[in-house]
Amino acid sequence: MCVWSGLCLTVQNNAYVVAKDCVKSETRQHWRYTSLDELYNKWSNYCATHVTDPDSSAPGDRQIAMAQSCGGGSKEDSLQFRSWKFISN
Repeated sequence: MCVWSGLCLTVQNNAYVVAKDCVKSETRQHWRYTSLDELYNKWSNYCATHVTDPDSSAPGDRQIAMAQSCGGGSKEDSLQFRSWKFISN
């Protein structure tokens, strides 16, 4: 689980990744950090990917995370859009 202030990253049916209250048994909140620095979600079998929100009603070019295929594309795309680094403050 990716936890921040009692909230966990959760994959919705529409593939949006949102923060919801953590529930240990909720498989939509189970993530694995891969050797390629990707966040892999066990429920969806996809990785958290940085994208411009495809929802046309969203303001401007809002940047979000969605669950999308971990494979495909070039290695540079993978590193740019699916690679995550976490730091403690």
